[in-house]
Amino acid sequence: MSLVVRRATLEDLPAYTFMARNFLASTPVGEVIDFNEEAFKGFYIGAMENPDLGAWIAEYDGKAIGIAGALAFPMYFNPTYISVQETWWWLEPEARGKGAGKAMYRKIEQWAESKGAKALIMVALENGKTHKFEHLYARQGFKPMERTFFREVA
Repeated sequence: MSLVVRRATLEDLPAYTFMARNFLASTPVGEVIDFNEEAFKGFYIGAMENPDLGAWIAEYDGKAIGIAGALAFPMYFNPTYISVQETWWWLEPEARGKGAGKAMYRKIEQWAESKGAKALIMVALENGKTHKFEHLYARQGFKPMERTFFREVA
């Protein structure tokens, strides 16, 4: 099998939308936020034009099997310090454990370096796999810095 991880394009919108829906459904956020396909399409099209938002798609033999995204931004307390944060990550269940996740991580890391980032921030959802990702990230040199808490206000 041939694995390719590349920047997503407008032509990838149908496959990306399908996997974004799968991603949201698998997350705790999906328990409180519905997937809005039309709004997502608008976001995706805008993302293709935003130089500070990276979107990737992973394919095995031309079949889309994963997506990842990251955002480059200055830290508010020191705008000269650029960080890149992974913002979404999904691999179809049948594609897991075959190297695509590692390849997507490498693409995000390379993109962070190309953006002049001094830090890469990875996210682990609170979903029963958190402990697994803590170990995975620790092996890559990451250390926990903070946790996020969610509450609807309207």
